[in-house]
Amino acid sequence: MDDKRKSEAIAAARREIARRIARFCTTLTQEELDLLLDRMAYVQWKYDVAPIVVDLPALKANRRELPD
Repeated sequence: MDDKRKSEAIAAARREIARRIARFCTTLTQEELDLLLDRMAYVQWKYDVAPIVVDLPALKANRRELPD
């Protein structure tokens, strides 16, 4: 992914996150809010681009039954 597309995707995620959380972050300073939005937007971009797929562990065939 080129830098322009990455920065556009992060900016779009940042705007959407800001819209959603603005009313809950009234006690944060503008600097704190900007830092929070930057981190959240990066995480959103990261998982949109390369989501982590976790395989569920295989169920054991000999599961113990719970007592009644």
